Amino acid sequence: MGKQSSLSVVTSGVWLLSGVLLLSFTETRAYGFGRCPNYPSMPKFNMSRVLGHWYEVERSFYLPEIASGCTTFQFQPYNKAEQSKFANFKLAVAIKNINRITGNPNVNIGYATPENSRSSIMDFKFTTRFPDVIARLLPGSGKYQVLYTDYENFAILWSCGSIGSLGYSDQIWILGRDRDFEVDIRSKVYDVLKRLSLDPERLIISKNKNCPEAL
Repeated sequence: MGKQSSLSVVTSGVWLLSGVLLLSFTETRAYGFGRCPNYPSMPKFNMSRVLGHWYEVERSFYLPEIASGCTTFQFQPYNKAEQSKFANFKLAVAIKNINRITGNPNVNIGYATPENSRSSIMDFKFTTRFPDVIARLLPGSGKYQVLYTDYENFAILWSCGSIGSLGYSDQIWILGRDRDFEVDIRSKVYDVLKRLSLDPERLIISKNKNCPEAL
């Protein structure tokens, strides 16, 4: 009887821990049971056409960004020698935003390494003094994927993490070459998301009003 009680307590504790982990995901990202969906790399992906300045137009809810606005992404070759050399192509990434509460600007610098020169799947790490083994564990570091882009107007950036086979959580960013979309471009973005079984209703409009021109 004592052993059964102990087993019951342990089992309850495991389920409670699982519930807490999944609940913590719902506060920041969408989640599902099982492992992350496996999306293939975008066909005929051209990394060089992704380079340049992008604005965050929409995104799924993400608690760490709740006070952020005017978010921009800058992608460029990690060094000039790699601009025309696509073997082991690496991107320097600068993410800038404004804290809407304090008004202070914020800049995060990192780099993204694609799986290969034609892959839209990349590993991102922030530039830090920490060793790589620690840098990989920092919030925001991990695997990211350009699910689809037309290069000229929009790009759909996606990231997903799994807790073993218990479940997964994912995040979506919709980037644009301008701070907002025309109706037809937004409609196209939503159509692509639906084909990928990603719900556009998850998205919120990014805060892009009264942004400084420098961003």
